[in-house]
Amino acid sequence: MIIATGADDRFAMPMAVTLYSALTNIEQGRAVTIYIFDGGISEQNRRRLTEMLNVNHVKVHLEWVRPDLSPLNGVKTTQAFSQAAYLRLLMPELMPDQVDRVIYLDSDLVVEKDLGELWEAEMGDLPALAVQEYVFPYVSCLDWVGETYEMRGLPPNTPYCNTGVMVMNLKRWRAEEIARGALEYMRKSQQSVRYADQDGLNAVLAGAWGLLDPKWNVMLAGINSYGQFFGMSKVEMQHAQEELLHEPFILHFTGPLKPWRFVSRGPAQLRFFHYLKQSKWFGAFEDINDLMEYTWKEFNEPDEWMKMLAMAAQELAAVIPRGDSFILVDESCWPYGVVEGRPTIPFLERNGRYAGVPPDDTTAIREFERLRESGAKFIVFANPALWWLNYFSELNRYLRQSFRCIIDNDRLIAFDLRS
Repeated sequence: MIIATGADDRFAMPMAVTLYSALTNIEQGRAVTIYIFDGGISEQNRRRLTEMLNVNHVKVHLEWVRPDLSPLNGVKTTQAFSQAAYLRLLMPELMPDQVDRVIYLDSDLVVEKDLGELWEAEMGDLPALAVQEYVFPYVSCLDWVGETYEMRGLPPNTPYCNTGVMVMNLKRWRAEEIARGALEYMRKSQQSVRYADQDGLNAVLAGAWGLLDPKWNVMLAGINSYGQFFGMSKVEMQHAQEELLHEPFILHFTGPLKPWRFVSRGPAQLRFFHYLKQSKWFGAFEDINDLMEYTWKEFNEPDEWMKMLAMAAQELAAVIPRGDSFILVDESCWPYGVVEGRPTIPFLERNGRYAGVPPDDTTAIREFERLRESGAKFIVFANPALWWLNYFSELNRYLRQSFRCIIDNDRLIAFDLRS
């Protein structure tokens, strides 16, 4: 079995958890070669990784690759996506020619199932196997790519896939220069790139993906959206989401709410810290809670925004029952999935997406009632949108006269719509 991953020093520790959890769940005696593409990992963390991946039950051969990053010049980078996010595009040409198949893993995963099943998955001559995005499962869901897909005559239900977990057919990648095509797309169409090389690879591979069981990439930031484009009822969506969380093959901490930065003790976060504790990356910790506090202090001390989000998420989880949906007034600033198991509805809302600030109180009240009648159980005004209740005075008066206010502080103002 061959696994490849890559990171810079910021993601060295979570990459260690990804690889350690993968090795822990691989059957005894399996031979595994791991290629780590080093986008700037410190010598100390390289030594840590090498020592940590020396497990007893699996025969591990570790290959470090320090790629020339110049082929990535000109690609779009952001605070969320550095050049290291594009390392997988360098892998086909830098891995030995005799390697024609590889499991690619992002560096923010927890692997809970034997990757041998993924390694042996049937793929024929397909270029790659991956899981459809939970929030944007089809190309018709993408409102940032212009006419990228229409110009190619692709049907609206062409799958759009998350590239955090892939089985890659390197023969086809090399023969068809798939990585080069993705890079060319991203350089020429920067306005159409939101999710780094994922957009580039989907532009090149659209219509050619092989689809994996969604449990192979349980995207935690998008879990509350899973099923909304699959014709499921609300009950069916809730059941499907619960099933994904109950028995995931791989947990993927998509979005900015990384467990080493976002203070949360949810089930998925506990699994991350379970493997971090076992790996002894930070040394031996007897109590997992001590390890959590130490990690959050190391990675999160200066980030007041993350601290505020964590406190707000805990407050909302305490008053909104799991499975109940709520209207979130946040000016589209909060990340997907901030309150696990509670689907959010943007406000204003059009086709499931944020549609901006309402022009007046009349519109705000009318649209609020439309969403309440469609099943929303709560409405939450969140920082930085608390000003809405001052500006839209009639909406404020209507809510306070008609519904019980259950939270009112400098982070949140929330109303229970069930009464």
